[in-house]
Amino acid sequence: MPKRFLPVLALLALAPPAAAQPQALQPHNIYASLDPDAPDQATLRRVQGALTRCGIPNEQDASLAYVGLREGFYLVISGPHASAAVAAAELARARGCGVEGYTRMARRRPGVMED
Repeated sequence: MPKRFLPVLALLALAPPAAAQPQALQPHNIYASLDPDAPDQATLRRVQGALTRCGIPNEQDASLAYVGLREGFYLVISGPHASAAVAAAELARARGCGVEGYTRMARRRPGVMED
């Protein structure tokens, strides 16, 4: 092997594997932040029902399942979205269906079970 390729191979050997590198935070929309010990079931049904009728996929989850979000809340959340513009467009659709929300940068923690 020519000597000029050895430094490149050495650098590749020292680089961490792609799977070990942290994933970037992505936009997520939050439509309800509730008490995790006693989430208001009526609010959950109203918010999720309106989002579903608008064609907005969403789920209930604990905020501790996400890097970038403050722990201690039970959420109605959507995402991750490809960009802030996509998240903003979804928020506008949700407002048209009577649901307010906001965008936060986050990523799901690996290995945390969904609620």
